[in-house]
Amino acid sequence: MKIKGRDQSAILKRLQAEMNHAGFDALLLTSAGSVFYATGFAVRSLYRSGKTGNAAAVVTAGGEVYLICSEFEKNAAVKACDPSIHIESYPVWIYIEDYAVENMVKEVQPDLNKTYRMAAQFIPAKAEGAKVGVENKWLTWEAGNFLRETFGADHVADCSKVLNEARAIKTPWEIEVLRHNAQVAERAMNITAKQIVPGMTTADVHHIFHKVCLELAPDMTAVSQSHTIGADIAPAWIPCETRINQGDLIRLDGGPYTNGYKSDLGRTYAVGNTASADKEELYSTLWRGYEWAINHIGPGVRMCDIFQGTQEAIGMKNYIRGHHGHSISCDISGEEYPFIAPGETRVFEPGMVMCFETPFYSSRRHTYNIEDTLLITETGIELFTKASPSMYI
Repeated sequence: MKIKGRDQSAILKRLQAEMNHAGFDALLLTSAGSVFYATGFAVRSLYRSGKTGNAAAVVTAGGEVYLICSEFEKNAAVKACDPSIHIESYPVWIYIEDYAVENMVKEVQPDLNKTYRMAAQFIPAKAEGAKVGVENKWLTWEAGNFLRETFGADHVADCSKVLNEARAIKTPWEIEVLRHNAQVAERAMNITAKQIVPGMTTADVHHIFHKVCLELAPDMTAVSQSHTIGADIAPAWIPCETRINQGDLIRLDGGPYTNGYKSDLGRTYAVGNTASADKEELYSTLWRGYEWAINHIGPGVRMCDIFQGTQEAIGMKNYIRGHHGHSISCDISGEEYPFIAPGETRVFEPGMVMCFETPFYSSRRHTYNIEDTLLITETGIELFTKASPSMYI
């Protein structure tokens, strides 16, 4: 099913601009997020299994987009994709009457390198030395060898920077989706926090948060839960049965995914609306850095300057982070380039959607995060969400 409002032409225009700047004749995309970004189709097998080769997309400098997927997923792709996208499919072990032919032979499992061979035929001028962009970290060894042999080792290069730059500035539709996701995440966190009482477990918190997110966003496809509770500083993939006590701090982090895009928010709450004086003081210190940054982020400001100013505003000895925030889009990692980092001299630009954060982890003093999502505008910022200077609700 097509995603309402998604502008394929606007996204393609951003990809083409970055491709032309980098000198690529074509991109061969293999990660779940990049295939989705280029085509509008979220390939379930890529997201679910993580196996590269289940599907691929080709984007040419001339503006043609090809999607290669299995016969099993083709019907869904046709419904999801803009009519301008060319869809090619390959057979799988599943019996599908629509594609059945007499005396056909089925493979036990498909040869996933087949997608690269199919994709190669849609890359123009390969005999004349086309420059092909690939995602190195999402390419199998066999596929890499095949592409280097087909196009020449000097004509295949990593295109991560192209994808990063294209996704750094959002289309109006992307901004709308990210705003919606962030605001749902914020509401879900506040509702969840009010339901947490002493005696509950981490598993209970995960259950409440997932249920609330689903109630607020019934169209969500997944929910990120990187929550940490009390002395447990590591987010649990499988939530544990550790009991929550009065005065524990709960760090809720993550949020729902809708329309292929993520949310990433951070909030800190004190269970029972009570916390020790040292925890209150630490939260106030982190808030000082957050508040400074929110008052200074804007178009034309260097990201490294915001990082440094945040560190100085917090002023805590040995509090050292690699970054204080990141872009957010449709990549499965959640944290995308550019980063608000000490060496990042890039400036904030209108159309960027960023997550700014001041986290702190301690098994002794518990865990904290103050994180909001914001849009860089022509004159300043639009906060999609607004953290609180208090841990109490």
